Amino acid sequence: MATIYDLKLELLSHDKKAHIVKLRVSYKVRLRQVERSMLGLLFKETIKLMGADPGTDAFLYQFPTQYFATEADGVVVRSREAVLGSEVLDEDSSFFGIGGGDEVYARVTVSPLLPSGDARSSNEIHGDF
Repeated sequence: MATIYDLKLELLSHDKKAHIVKLRVSYKVRLRQVERSMLGLLFKETIKLMGADPGTDAFLYQFPTQYFATEADGVVVRSREAVLGSEVLDEDSSFFGIGGGDEVYARVTVSPLLPSGDARSSNEIHGDF
């Protein structure tokens, strides 16, 4: 199974006047030998921003799903950015009705998609069968 490491969520900018934040999620994936050797193998990437809360963490935002191929050396480097309204990350005050700190983290999942086969249609034959 592919292993995610060096996962990092960064706040690149926060325009408090315009209520806009720019974030980056970056990470690396180490592939096993069998995954590297499978021609056509793709991985589905899912990145969710979550609010850390006691009990159940709150879902805040999901990046658009992307797919990536294997690399010959077995290491895939990924980096995604998003520009969001700051209210998306305002998970505590919107729930409790108070200002204060918000705790946000990225949850990354990579899932292999097995190569698909091939399908084609032959020529037609005609007759009274």
